[in-house]
Amino acid sequence: MGAASRFIVSGTIPRIGKIPAGTLVVNVIGSFAFASFTFLSVSGSLEYFISIGMLGSFTTFSTFAYETFGLLEDGDGVYSLLNVLLNVTLCLLGAGAASLLFG
Repeated sequence: MGAASRFIVSGTIPRIGKIPAGTLVVNVIGSFAFASFTFLSVSGSLEYFISIGMLGSFTTFSTFAYETFGLLEDGDGVYSLLNVLLNVTLCLLGAGAASLLFG
């Protein structure tokens, strides 16, 4: 279910310039959601189902790495670096927002 959701969400969001915004949005949503469930102290089977099963297959580090490397291969080093900075910064802000709301 998480992978299917990722496919739908990332497929509906177009690139912003050369930045793969669909992957970025999925990773930020996933970081916020994962941190939210952690701070809400969801435990037991539900925790594993949501965090590993749903959110683990919803977020996508491998796609992020592949797309970032593709930008480098295409000679778009600035966009590659921007993609890394956006993903890392916004995902950390998403987790931080969850901490402020639920921590």
